[in-house]
Amino acid sequence: MKKNSKENTIMQRPPVVVIMGHVDHGKSSLLDYIQKSNIVAGEAGGITQHIKAYEAHHKDEKGNDRTITFLDTPGHAAFSGMRTRGASLADIAILIVSAEDSVKQQTIEAIKTIKANNVPFIVAINKIDLPAANIEKVKGDLLEYEIFVEGYGGNTPVVPISAKTGAGVDDLLETILLVAELEELQGDTSLPATGFVLESTHDPKRGVSATLLIKNGSLSSGSLVVTPESFSSTRIMENTVGGKLLYAQFSTPVRITGFSISPEIGSTFTTVATKKEAEKMIKTFLDDTTNKKEPRLDMGTATTSIPMIIKGDTMGTVEAVCSELAKMQDEFLGFKIIERGVGSINESDVKLAKADPSTVILGFGVTVERKAEDMLIGTTVLVKTFDVIYHLTEWITSMQETWKPKQEVTHVIGSIKLLRHFSSTRDKHVCGGRVTAGEITLGSQVRILRRDVMVGRGKITNLQEGKQDTKTVREGSEFGCMIESKIEPAPGDVIESFIVKYE
Repeated sequence: MKKNSKENTIMQRPPVVVIMGHVDHGKSSLLDYIQKSNIVAGEAGGITQHIKAYEAHHKDEKGNDRTITFLDTPGHAAFSGMRTRGASLADIAILIVSAEDSVKQQTIEAIKTIKANNVPFIVAINKIDLPAANIEKVKGDLLEYEIFVEGYGGNTPVVPISAKTGAGVDDLLETILLVAELEELQGDTSLPATGFVLESTHDPKRGVSATLLIKNGSLSSGSLVVTPESFSSTRIMENTVGGKLLYAQFSTPVRITGFSISPEIGSTFTTVATKKEAEKMIKTFLDDTTNKKEPRLDMGTATTSIPMIIKGDTMGTVEAVCSELAKMQDEFLGFKIIERGVGSINESDVKLAKADPSTVILGFGVTVERKAEDMLIGTTVLVKTFDVIYHLTEWITSMQETWKPKQEVTHVIGSIKLLRHFSSTRDKHVCGGRVTAGEITLGSQVRILRRDVMVGRGKITNLQEGKQDTKTVREGSEFGCMIESKIEPAPGDVIESFIVKYE
């Protein structure tokens, strides 16, 4: 419905909706049903690992064709940054909860994110077609997190659905449009397009692309979009399924190809008419030291730091990998990101890694170029690629013990109670004693304890048992020995034989 204005350009705009919830509770399956496309099958491991945007069309109760823009955010713990960003960009959130599993860990995180961003939201209770579905239990469990749905003491809309059969999905879409009307969302078609970078990718043939969400204004083919560090013409402008666009306006996700460098995800963009304007804006940003981002290079102050090069299919997955590494370091082992970027693992990555042979190159959703593989021959540089985030974290966990610095550990293998001190010649002391624990061997290192305090170290250079030379004396036996030490042992001292291992 248009609003009265000077040029009649201020209009009701479609809502931008983010779907949030736990892994496997049906976020992508819901979009799959709405879009009638196989979204789930397109993700490695059957889990969402990228932030995606889709436009859906729905006829409202009056028969009008209405548009809703959906953001699909990953549910896996590694992608918390994407979920937070999705919530901050959305007008409305859908908290999707399984009627079978009820509230889970990422459900709780989603609730916190929605509340932190003060986003109006709807609860969608999914999987109502399953035998173990318990809608009332979900409503009750949500009370613990101060989510008061309709009928349970609150006014938060709740819609039972089945993303598999489609039951309740039309009701959910109607509820979204109702909430959007209450929010009175508006946009101005006369303004140059502004918005946010959802994702950026790099294709060796096409170059750098970015998915942008227009929050206000209009975007036409022939103009230029500018982010703080990069710009692109809109000559190649597509919708999210690859269809060519000549024009787009508020609430629309578009894919632009031709950026000079990968834009930072979450950064803002604006629209200008000329390349000169774009370059001036970028220069102003880079010259403004208050806006410069500190590179995420050093991830901790651990005693040992593993150099890492991170390459991903999108900047979002690169961010997720860095986030996982940050969580996995400790006081002994840290990770230093010396380079990160979008695209396949190439010669430049290997050349940089070869400067420090302990460098690890991690790829997520990317391949290793043939020339890079050739350069790796004969090097100790480790390269690993993954398509599923939990496979990557499992591998890092398995490698942590290998990477951690070896600690010097002292193992006591025998203990002596010194009974007599017979004589000393320079640093050689003839003594007699009894083995109280373990065994004593010829040539072993010893430490001398006096009233439980170590006063010196030494070495056993001779052992006798029953006036016969021997190599080993075991627990309970009395013996004579020669100890080479700068400290003269005294009767009553405890002599411990030990070995040092690096573990």
